[in-house]
Amino acid sequence: MTRRRTYAARAPARPTDAGLTLIEVMVVMALIALLVGSAGAGFRSLAKSDLRSSAAKMAGAVRYLFDRASTTGKVHRLVLDMDKSRYWAEVSDDRFIMAGGRETEESRKKEADKLAKEAEDAKKLGDEKAGLEAMQARYKPEPFRPKRARFDAFKEMVVKPVDLKGALIADVYTPRLAEPLEAGRGFIYFFPLGMTEAAIVHLTDKKGDTVYSLVVHPLTGRVQIKNSYVPPPLEKQFDDEGKEIVP
Repeated sequence: MTRRRTYAARAPARPTDAGLTLIEVMVVMALIALLVGSAGAGFRSLAKSDLRSSAAKMAGAVRYLFDRASTTGKVHRLVLDMDKSRYWAEVSDDRFIMAGGRETEESRKKEADKLAKEAEDAKKLGDEKAGLEAMQARYKPEPFRPKRARFDAFKEMVVKPVDLKGALIADVYTPRLAEPLEAGRGFIYFFPLGMTEAAIVHLTDKKGDTVYSLVVHPLTGRVQIKNSYVPPPLEKQFDDEGKEIVP
């Protein structure tokens, strides 16, 4: 009996398995996949929340400017900067007449060149009047030029400049545009007596996976927010009251 116990005590111990079984590996992989999927769903939900919040704030700004133009009798506009994902409000004390015809890339370039030339001519005229012939230049007949409406930043804190959080302005469309404007600055105008432009603004998340459409109704200023892409009616035209022109 003594020898058996001594031999058993001196016998080397069996090595224990330090690895994982196949079932344990599969369980660990399943848990990791579950955690990654939950995190991805959380990020997507957060991105949609930011996009929805941005759409609601912009809709509120549109509605406010519609009411403000009606009560003050001044032309207002919402400026949409698609390059910087930013928007703000402006107001004009001048009489504003919207140009006829549909805007295109070519027409916008011509307008920019025209503005640059007008600024250069005004500078030259100012330099001439500042010289010795200032008195004669004062009474010198000049060609008639219609006054261009000037818009200034809207100082009301209700519509202060907004930098979109987690959202991008994909494009803006109004019936005066030949096609949706996807770059630069777009404008939505609000007129006295309760009228605005019919407009569609598309907001997306930074990946472009989700799209929100803001549809502006011209006669009421109401804004519908739709969680889908609303295509602009490129083949349709509207009159000054926002009614579709049927040929």
